[in-house]
Amino acid sequence: MLKNAILQATERSALAVRQHRRHLHRHPEPSFAEVQSGAYVSQSLSKMGIEHTTGWCANHGAAGIVAHLHGTEPGSQFIALRADMDALPIQEVDRPHASAVQGWMHACGHDAHTACLLGAAEVLQSTTEHWQGTVQLVFQPGEEILPGGASLMVAEGALAQDAPISGPSATEARLVDGIIGQHVYPQLDSGCVGFRSGTYMAAADEVHIRILGSGGHAALPHRAVDPVVASAHIITALQTVVSRNCDPTQPAVLTFGRVSGGHARNIIPDEVILDGTLRTYDEDTAAALRIAIQRVAASTAEALGAKAEVDITIGYPPVINHPDLTNRCRKRAEELLGSDRVVDLPLRMTGEDFSFYQKMVPGCFYRLGTGGDGPGCRSGLHTASFDIDEAALKTGTAMMAWLAVTSGEE
Repeated sequence: MLKNAILQATERSALAVRQHRRHLHRHPEPSFAEVQSGAYVSQSLSKMGIEHTTGWCANHGAAGIVAHLHGTEPGSQFIALRADMDALPIQEVDRPHASAVQGWMHACGHDAHTACLLGAAEVLQSTTEHWQGTVQLVFQPGEEILPGGASLMVAEGALAQDAPISGPSATEARLVDGIIGQHVYPQLDSGCVGFRSGTYMAAADEVHIRILGSGGHAALPHRAVDPVVASAHIITALQTVVSRNCDPTQPAVLTFGRVSGGHARNIIPDEVILDGTLRTYDEDTAAALRIAIQRVAASTAEALGAKAEVDITIGYPPVINHPDLTNRCRKRAEELLGSDRVVDLPLRMTGEDFSFYQKMVPGCFYRLGTGGDGPGCRSGLHTASFDIDEAALKTGTAMMAWLAVTSGEE
């Protein structure tokens, strides 16, 4: 009866969910500036008659929201659902529903995440007589950049019962029994979902290296200390950090995506800046590589007469899915969709601040298949052509509602 009620309510909400997604997609906002997105979510929840609090992460310029729904059946299970709301600084390709904001788009599917959670809220609100316990909805800002909106939501008490702003601390209030999040996945067909128990996604550190030399005329390199040459040696040398300072059984990636230095072809600059990312799956490996990066960069620069200043910002922890909760979610997904639509996921070196919630309570982070035949529906995340097969919104809505009220059952 519960399954049928949720599926029927999902069908009724399908048009509204698509409209939510289209509106949010047309009006993307940067991380920690999701003011209009937050207002839209709040207005939508109010129209549904769902109690919620606003102003989360307000000190960082954002507008996070936490909402609560209560089933009428007796029971005490207490599950949170999370969606992120921020966009990326990418100019979207031209299409009818493209972003209306120059230079910004929802290239990571956060518009779909938020729309599905609004849909799940509507589904749960209309089926309260069929389920028990409490469901907490977390609409989170700032997933894409440090410090990560999840860390701020946790610090402000978003996982606590009734979660008032500046409310009781985690040690004084009951926390949710678990938290569930979903993320679009264009490599997986629409209508399917994917799970992985245990370690799933990597920790993500930011690596910043400033290489100081002594500038001069490009034709007189002997009178200068060339930081460009030093930077090239440092980038090459640091690739051996992974291959020679890391346990071969522990995956790790060190990539430099930005090299900045110089203003003219015939001038040796005074400095070069390297910005990169370090991805690992466990803290011991990360700690060892941080030390090695400092050592290799400094010694390589010194050998060439330059100086390297290394700053490593510790970022998001790895996403580690709680085995019991994840296995229950997978089982429930098979009950809802059929076992042929539930797949195993491989490890990913990408990062996610959902891991901050998992530091506090059991968490399950799964993938929603959004791949289809339409333009951009197989394009990668963080690309200008990315889009989703909107048929997946029904799956995402039903899954979030279904897991919220069944994943706590043994």
